[in-house]
Amino acid sequence: MKVLLRYTTLLLAALMAVGTFSSCMNDDEFTTDAGALLSFETDTVRFDTVFTTIGSSTKRFKVFNNNKKGIRCQSVTLESGGASGFRINVDGHSGAMLPDIEVPGNDSIFIFAEVTLNPQDSDAPVMVRDRMVFNLESGRQQYLVLEAYGQDIIILRAEEIKADRTLTGARPYLIYDSIAVKQGATLTLDAGTTLCFHDKAYMSVHGNIVCNGTQEKPVTFRGDRTDRMFQNLPYDLLDALWGGITIHPESSGNQFRYTDIHSGTYGICCLPSTTTDMKLTLESSIINNVSGNGLQMQGCTAQVLNSQITNAGGNCVQMVGGSADFVHCTIAQFQLWRSIATSGVALSLSNVAEEQTCPLEAANFYNCLITGYANDEIMIAQAEQADLPWNFLFKNSLVNIKMTGTESEEVKARFVECFNECDLKDGEEVVKGAKNFKDRPTYQFNFNLAETSNARGIGSSDYVSLCPIDLNGVERPAEKPDAGCFQYQEDMPDEEAGK
Repeated sequence: MKVLLRYTTLLLAALMAVGTFSSCMNDDEFTTDAGALLSFETDTVRFDTVFTTIGSSTKRFKVFNNNKKGIRCQSVTLESGGASGFRINVDGHSGAMLPDIEVPGNDSIFIFAEVTLNPQDSDAPVMVRDRMVFNLESGRQQYLVLEAYGQDIIILRAEEIKADRTLTGARPYLIYDSIAVKQGATLTLDAGTTLCFHDKAYMSVHGNIVCNGTQEKPVTFRGDRTDRMFQNLPYDLLDALWGGITIHPESSGNQFRYTDIHSGTYGICCLPSTTTDMKLTLESSIINNVSGNGLQMQGCTAQVLNSQITNAGGNCVQMVGGSADFVHCTIAQFQLWRSIATSGVALSLSNVAEEQTCPLEAANFYNCLITGYANDEIMIAQAEQADLPWNFLFKNSLVNIKMTGTESEEVKARFVECFNECDLKDGEEVVKGAKNFKDRPTYQFNFNLAETSNARGIGSSDYVSLCPIDLNGVERPAEKPDAGCFQYQEDMPDEEAGK
């Protein structure tokens, strides 16, 4: 930590090396008029939630002097004397008490602020405040408020789970390097557990992982950046902030219920396995906004229920061989940071990978919604070996797959009572792709259904018993449910939908 603080101090010093000082100005160029005051870009500098003992990012803001003459501050101080954990750099100088700060007339100076908070001995975030006090030469004082929420955390470094262990939702866990579940051990994550992974950190599962999230308190896998790239763009909305979850061949019986996995390099990667045991159950969960594949499986048996797998730089779902049932899932490719040309597809199915054959025993999609930006979001590849199992079925689903017209009757029969967006002609009134969903806030995406979505009412009642409640907690109708993980709600506010 001392190394980090020294680095931060050096960084601030380097940033302010370009600062201009005005101490050589003549005294008659300054005013001591009590009516001459400074103006601030903001009256309160707010930091997003800061992990205690971990330094924040640097905030930069301006102080303006809109008067013709300069204003001299006898001092600029932190009201706490630095005890709060805030640090400031004013026009090139760092410290809790900075004398002789000058702001020329009709000019401005930069201020940089950081904070490292002490542990709060609290499970909930605790607000910490301080004030910058500008003691003007005129005798007036002006104030600028500094605020940050401090969140106590549990730090894990290259953690190895060698025996059964449970992590709770009391405080977030900050993962450095990796967390590995060894063979023979089960890691259980209670409702509300949050794992925050540092850059390139990842999870490796050789044993078992069981995530027992609930709708109110999901289990969350995310990056550790709590600050913002821009005012309206939290880092948490970016991809590739951490690694992902790798499930190794010897692992089986893994369960993810009400689990939110986002902002990684990939989501869940199941390495080549056998179909003897259930490898993965993904239920009422979200995998969203990753730079690689969202859910990748090879030779596995899996069940994916009532889940959202969306916005991947690779494929949202990539399944090579194996057996899996997808029921009431939304699989959609609208990756904001990639172009259509460089992104993968919503769904990739195959019975061959890098010339290695892998029987596709069953890939069933019931009451699902599969779409994206492109005009063909489902890629199905078959090995040259004709007798190798290549079994897939889409039933009562909205799909986006471009048919050439030369498909065999056997292939056509694998799409039962489906609505194919590629049969629609392009036009302003045509509802397809992103128009299936409610409007999204900036830099986000909302996968709740729009009123005009073609996914509405096309589902079969045969599968409602498997997913009676949608991802928002709404009860599905027994007859003609909507395809996908969200049942349409007329009164769902856009800003609260699709969490």
